[in-house]
Amino acid sequence: MLRERGFWLMIPGLLLVISPLWWAGFPPSHDGVLHVYRVLEMHRMWRAGVLFPRWAPDLVDGLGYPLFHFLGPLFPWLGALGMTLGLDLESSVKVVLALLTLLGSAGVYRLARRWGIGEGGAMAAGLAYAFAPFRVRELYWQGDFPQYLGLCLLPWTLDTFHNYLRAGGWARWWKAGLTYALLLLSHNITAMLGTGVLIGYGGLAIWVERPPRARWGKALMALGLGLGLAAFFVIPALWDRSLVHLDRLLRGHFDFRKHFLGLDRLLSFVPVQDQSLGNPQEVLTLGGHQVVLALPGLLALRRPGRSRPLALGAGIGVIGMIALMTSISRPLWEHMPLLAYAEFPWRWLGPAALPVALLIGLSVEEIHRARGLALAGILLAVILGAAPLLYPFGQFTVMRGASLADLQAFDRQAGLIGLTSVGELLPRWVTREIRGSPLEEDYREGREPVRLREEDLPPGSRMEVRSLHPLDQRFRVDLPREATVSFWVFAFPGWNVQVDGRPVAIWPEEGTGRLQARLPAGRHEVRLHFAGRWDWRLLELFSLGLWGAGLSRWLLERRRARQTLVRRARFEGPTLSPREAAIAGALGALLLIGKLIYVDPHTGWFRPRSDPNHPPGMSERADVDFGGRVRLLGYHLSSWVVEPGETLRLILWWRGLRPMETQYSVYVHGLEALPPNQLRFQSDHMHPGDMPTTALPWREERYIRDAHTLRIPADLPPGPYRLKIGLYEKDSPWKTVPVDSTGENGYMLPRILLVNRRMPPSARLPEPISFGGALRLVGVERPTRIPPGQPWKLWFYWEVQRPIDRSYTFFVHRLDENGAMRGQQDRPPYFDTSQWPVGMTVAVPVELDAIDQPGTYRLRIGWYEWPSMTHLVLPSGESAYILPQTIEVGP
Repeated sequence: MLRERGFWLMIPGLLLVISPLWWAGFPPSHDGVLHVYRVLEMHRMWRAGVLFPRWAPDLVDGLGYPLFHFLGPLFPWLGALGMTLGLDLESSVKVVLALLTLLGSAGVYRLARRWGIGEGGAMAAGLAYAFAPFRVRELYWQGDFPQYLGLCLLPWTLDTFHNYLRAGGWARWWKAGLTYALLLLSHNITAMLGTGVLIGYGGLAIWVERPPRARWGKALMALGLGLGLAAFFVIPALWDRSLVHLDRLLRGHFDFRKHFLGLDRLLSFVPVQDQSLGNPQEVLTLGGHQVVLALPGLLALRRPGRSRPLALGAGIGVIGMIALMTSISRPLWEHMPLLAYAEFPWRWLGPAALPVALLIGLSVEEIHRARGLALAGILLAVILGAAPLLYPFGQFTVMRGASLADLQAFDRQAGLIGLTSVGELLPRWVTREIRGSPLEEDYREGREPVRLREEDLPPGSRMEVRSLHPLDQRFRVDLPREATVSFWVFAFPGWNVQVDGRPVAIWPEEGTGRLQARLPAGRHEVRLHFAGRWDWRLLELFSLGLWGAGLSRWLLERRRARQTLVRRARFEGPTLSPREAAIAGALGALLLIGKLIYVDPHTGWFRPRSDPNHPPGMSERADVDFGGRVRLLGYHLSSWVVEPGETLRLILWWRGLRPMETQYSVYVHGLEALPPNQLRFQSDHMHPGDMPTTALPWREERYIRDAHTLRIPADLPPGPYRLKIGLYEKDSPWKTVPVDSTGENGYMLPRILLVNRRMPPSARLPEPISFGGALRLVGVERPTRIPPGQPWKLWFYWEVQRPIDRSYTFFVHRLDENGAMRGQQDRPPYFDTSQWPVGMTVAVPVELDAIDQPGTYRLRIGWYEWPSMTHLVLPSGESAYILPQTIEVGP
């Protein structure tokens, strides 16, 4: 692969992908900074002599967190390695990300060549994978660096298993297990999804390569080998789930049911982001441009050879992964073990980028004439299609000299717990809110914190610190009497307390979960130590033994291969001609130079900026301030008329007025317009626009777009409703933020929301009746027979013919057989006629009092304006219309 021109011609394109890494700091992505701080914590533990720390002692205000016990350690390891080699924190992480970009594209290039795709097609596939919208989003907008690592390892895992199934051999078997182990150590969710992809791909490789059946079983054993190599992490992470609050990842914002996507979004093109938008739109798409470029690759189905099964497998894979991201797959998500912990079905966009890239490679193969120009066109489309994602904006976070105190400050300001979203890894006995600890002062001063709580010692006690280590602290204490003491650390398996070298009983303090122990009276040596559990140590020895034995044999195999001068197999498929290589190379160089010299400093093509006080798309102005902290700039409702069972889209635009230390949530309540204003439907967001109110965009000259989906209950009675918007403290829903101008706990939108009634076909009139050329009666829903003493419930359906600038009153008169009026109702409809849009059919309910006298009755209807009594007249000039249908009152 290293000898091929196609591989090296990818380099300029890959430099385009990583060019934002050259800027100072990290962009304000969702998770990027927290993963950098995880690297800082890992390096801190390496300096303390702990290679694999299951407990991160400096998180959660110094009380500790089992972060690396449950989350893949490979990315923090790589970042810590860079720091050990002399790089600062920021540079180390960026170097790792740059190398991973190269690694992922090289893996796809190699995989494409494995299938016989030529150098040009493999080059297009590798760059398509690097520029896949979801993967660029991971780098600069989402910032889930371990997930990015997993996606870079996935093609190598597929390739090594394919290579083993094709050619066999112990060394290939070892590589397959090794790459799978690295995938398992990279990112839990990507490893879970990637295992499914690997099994499907393995079936395709077996179909094509037709290896001996014995090799099938050994390929499964390679999966076991990978699991064994990673057993020290994988098995405890699965087995110990009950020790923490992992169930929090199945509720609220993280409930997978809330995150299915529609085909329109999955296949959309990458939008250009507005720099004034503080929470840019989540780009969750395969990339419409990549899908279009992949379609010609399906033409390989008509050709014999290896391209046909690849096109079939890739096509089925893409369709299957798209299905898993839509609501059609909900039963599978609900019943497949562990899948719900993936949280977001759109995570399948990462693995789906791989078959799409291979199909793009096949598309190049399908072009036989002007191949060089066609290759250049495909590469140009791949790069420009994702270009808007290469321009992250907002305040970048410079982290070269970040400290543990900065880590804790970030954790608090971002509303995180232990550099995780909802504190899902807190020990299960921690049931109270964490409100800091006195250890924070030690971190600010750069001291190792003392974890024995000296306040718990009885009067007359003395304590001397003998040694301090992040996971091992020793004290000499002199107690006048026996005492129960607490330690500034959460209780968790692996912690133990020894008195004079002997372990004593320990337990978690109720509510806080802090570690407690009973110390005897007298002078004693007390040791607080995180030693781990015996089964963890056994698994570590088992994995370490596998690594040692495997690497030793692999090195021996390599030495033998050199001695026997074994020639490496060359890939099949056409190579790039000098002309094609020149075209592709020139294009990559021109794009890289153009971006750095012209596009980046001088243009706003991919980074426009709107007026932050007048966001585009906002149709209604509000300018309502909440507690002097947040301003509701305005809103847009998809429709002010809706039927029961439908959904509405309400978009709110917010701006921060000053820095906030409190996390606020937002609600939208649908209330009955008439007293007692009962709540009938609602939408709540943990953060307005999913952006914590303590985050930087709320402090800058930017606005926050907050989109709510309002589901109108199917049984909601038609009528007028009001929408109320408010803020409340995230962890204390009863603490609402008052509106500055009124002091109320929320802002009521001034317009009425009409929940309309759908007209049944049986109610439609044969001929509509027009009133004043403004309103046309198109249907009446009324009974034909009513028992005496029962109220009359009627529905009239009116179609708006032209704009109405007045408020009209609707009257219904009940006439007996002699034409005498025997009851009436005159009132404006619940929805003012001056707000009725043209073309809409409005259902108007009328309830007449009961009548006891049997007989035949008719209805006379009409409209007038009060108090002028100006009527909307019929074409005949009459001011009222008598419906010809009669209603019988009788038993």
